[in-house]
Amino acid sequence: MKITPIEVKEHKFRKAFRGYDPQEVKAFTEVIAEAIEEAAKYVNNLDGKLKDMTAKLAEHEEREKTLRETITTAQKMVEDLKNNARKEAELIVSEARIQADELIKKAHERVIKVQEELYQLKKQRLEMQTSIKAILEYHTNLLFMEGQGATKEDEQDDKLKFIKK
Repeated sequence: MKITPIEVKEHKFRKAFRGYDPQEVKAFTEVIAEAIEEAAKYVNNLDGKLKDMTAKLAEHEEREKTLRETITTAQKMVEDLKNNARKEAELIVSEARIQADELIKKAHERVIKVQEELYQLKKQRLEMQTSIKAILEYHTNLLFMEGQGATKEDEQDDKLKFIKK
């Protein structure tokens, strides 16, 4: 039987010969005791549920804290990976530029060397042409002189033949 606090406050005992009716007081006391016992059980039950819920809440808060820390760590790791990748890319680009500069420098040096070799070859060709022209002129002059000498000899031979006849 449930009894409310208002019923307890407003309950009126009947008057008996020496005060209140003992049976009515005893019956009311039993009803109140049962109500208090039910209330205590209910409070204990709620207290147990509260403890369970508090434990579960603490567990969930701990999980949430762990998840937040994990997310923060993951975000930091991602940021670190991005920074490392960016630095590595910059290093690769820098090394590539250095290598490209070295290749360009070597190519320029090679071009200069090839131009010098080409200049030397042209100089040698000119010297050979001059030398060959000089040799040809020398031999042409020699042939011309021999030709004139042969012509004089032929004329002298002709004269001698004429004289011998």
